Amino acid sequence: MGLAERVKSRVVEPAVLRLLQWRCDPVARLTLPATKADPYPLYAQVRQRGLVRSPLGLFAAADHATAASILRDRRFSSSPVHQRGYRPPCYPPGDPRAGLPAADLLTMDPPDHTRLRRLVAGAFTPRAIAGLEPWIREVTVRLLTAADGAAGFDLIDALAFPLPIAVICRLLGVPAEDQAQFRAWGHEVAATLDPQTAATAQAQARGAELALTGYLQNLVRERRANPDDSILSALIAAEEQGDRLSSGEVVSTALLLLIAGFETTVNLIGNGTVALLGDPDSWDRLRHDPALVPAAIEEMLRYDSPAQLTSRIATEDVEVGGGVIAAGRAVIVFIGGANRDPGVFEQPDEFRIDRPDPGRHLSFSLGIHHCLGASLARLEGRIAIEELTRRYPALELAAPPTRRSLLVLRGFESVPVRARQVPSRSAA
Repeated sequence: MGLAERVKSRVVEPAVLRLLQWRCDPVARLTLPATKADPYPLYAQVRQRGLVRSPLGLFAAADHATAASILRDRRFSSSPVHQRGYRPPCYPPGDPRAGLPAADLLTMDPPDHTRLRRLVAGAFTPRAIAGLEPWIREVTVRLLTAADGAAGFDLIDALAFPLPIAVICRLLGVPAEDQAQFRAWGHEVAATLDPQTAATAQAQARGAELALTGYLQNLVRERRANPDDSILSALIAAEEQGDRLSSGEVVSTALLLLIAGFETTVNLIGNGTVALLGDPDSWDRLRHDPALVPAAIEEMLRYDSPAQLTSRIATEDVEVGGGVIAAGRAVIVFIGGANRDPGVFEQPDEFRIDRPDPGRHLSFSLGIHHCLGASLARLEGRIAIEELTRRYPALELAAPPTRRSLLVLRGFESVPVRARQVPSRSAA
């Protein structure tokens, strides 16, 4: 990086960002600690203004209709190659990321996206996901048995983290002895989705990405030589009309499965349980009627979405939300804001497990990039809440939970809980 670029990135850009934050530009305010702690007031401001254009060159939308329209519209792409001034990443010799394709399922356009998704979808059939339920429940029960409810435990460390990482490691065929390191890498790489300014955070995430990519490349080579019953082996063997995934595509897909299928499920369990703990009557209802849990999971996804935003780039001039987004311009879609649109959800800032039609949320996106692992996330969330409410007649926060300082993947770092004694119904 030359002197001019260093000055721009370290002096000019932060100064411009602070100025725009002072002027209440919603895009600039995304990086503020207060916004990360509670982004919903910002979403409400954007929603009231309709399609917002930021001096940073981005648009933003937080109302349900506009968000859904953008996510479904094929004229909007998730690939950065369409953005003005895009420069592809350049990796030094020997960097394992150089062997990966330029895009993955999240950032790929048809027809490449169609081909890759068709090959990967075979590993996520309803039958394949349903077959995991007994094992996922067994792992959940084992994790909760190891936690001492009377003495109290951290929900994130005891369940919300280890359950999804056990599932994704099983799917990818990661040996048990490597799971702790795998979790640490995934945790660091997930932070790359957030706008970062700290050089230390960027270096940590880059190191984790390098290590994880190298690990998965070695694992793919091992599974090519010695296939097992993992999804990774299924992806390697996947073939349709003579078409197969390259090694780079398998590694790229495995990386995506880790981030999209691990961190988001951690947040679903953590965010959802915290919301539920604020409503003891609902906890009691779920405990006595587990049939209500699937609808409660949808409300958890809506109320405090594990993934708060995504972005799309216009491939041509598109009229949307009362404005025009020019070709090459990006628009931020505030999923968390659309999920609290009062035009779609009555009293949206309230958590209601019996809310009518909570499944209208956009937490798994829409269109061609609708989350492939949505059914798996719902399954893990359902089993976690079923077992928590079954095991603990009453659970309460033992101390205030601690949020991660991230916006895109919104979740908790720590949720201290303890079992609370409740009087028997006969005593009452």
